[in-house]
Amino acid sequence: MERFDLGLVFSTTGPYAALGRAARAGAELAIADLARDRVAQISPIICDPAGRPDAYEAMTRDILERGVSHVVGAITSWSRKDMIPVLERYGALLWYPCPYEGFESNDHVVYMGAAPNHHMIPLLDRMLAAGVRRAYLLGSNYVWGWETLRLARERLNAAGVEIIGERYVPLGDTDCALALSEIAELGAETVINSLIGPSNVAFMRGLPARGHPEVVSCNQSEADLETLGEAGDGLVSAGTYFEELGPEEFVRRAAVVAPNGRCSSFFATTYASVCILAHSIQRAGSTAPKAVFRAACERSHDTVLGAVRIDPITRHADLTPHIAQARQGRFHLLASSEGPIIADPYLTSLQPVQGGLRKTPSLRIVK
Repeated sequence: MERFDLGLVFSTTGPYAALGRAARAGAELAIADLARDRVAQISPIICDPAGRPDAYEAMTRDILERGVSHVVGAITSWSRKDMIPVLERYGALLWYPCPYEGFESNDHVVYMGAAPNHHMIPLLDRMLAAGVRRAYLLGSNYVWGWETLRLARERLNAAGVEIIGERYVPLGDTDCALALSEIAELGAETVINSLIGPSNVAFMRGLPARGHPEVVSCNQSEADLETLGEAGDGLVSAGTYFEELGPEEFVRRAAVVAPNGRCSSFFATTYASVCILAHSIQRAGSTAPKAVFRAACERSHDTVLGAVRIDPITRHADLTPHIAQARQGRFHLLASSEGPIIADPYLTSLQPVQGGLRKTPSLRIVK
């Protein structure tokens, strides 16, 4: 049985604490399961940067100075980008389990979360297939909000969709009054929502109970759906895991250890990341990052996310995109890809919108 230390760097307090708590719980369940199955005895070194970028850098350095070679963590791209120079200096590897906006491939990161062609592109194509003509863009004021909405703006504009407004809310701020008034006054058909944490809760709860536009998102999950209450009903989200997908036994066990009793994409992807890491160390016979990464890329992995293969060039996981809608505190699948899609972080294979609106969705409808 392999034995190694593992850094877990998740903000379990601060503006996106719900996501960090879900992800850390997924890592801890994986560690327990791997010990039970005698695959690995992992000693976690747990840090909580509380959403402060400078703390991510300092805490990562403290972990790596102890001789640790692998870290699972970060939630935002802001935090990941602050960790990367430290990882490069110490030759360590970050297993990043969260959806992000793409346009990165670093030799010291394994991107286990959804890339843009796993979340935003399927979501936009669904909108275009439905004939949306007037959209409002709303995001948290940092790289996730900027880049996801830039992509949305460019693709929707190319299809002839009018962007009637675009606003950004400081991370953690709950004042969404201006956006809410503009959405009502300008007559948006759809709101693309890239808010996170308390900002997202304040916005969703601020919408009128009836008659508001459809709200779609790439980062909504079971980790924070419960906090929205009835305000979450109707929300459409894109991602590479929803609780409804199971497996049933995994969801049941997650309910016992997840902070809110729910199995989210943050929980499931972090669980899968730790399992792939441990099995790759076992095959490599070493914790050396380069050897472990080679071992991780040599085969497809059977995970709670389904079949996952890591591309040795882009360093991203091939994942299966899904679209789901929230009803009564649960996400219910609307459409899914037939299987894993090769990650395209730089969107080099993205087909441009031709001749106006797309007529067919890129995902199959879930019956």
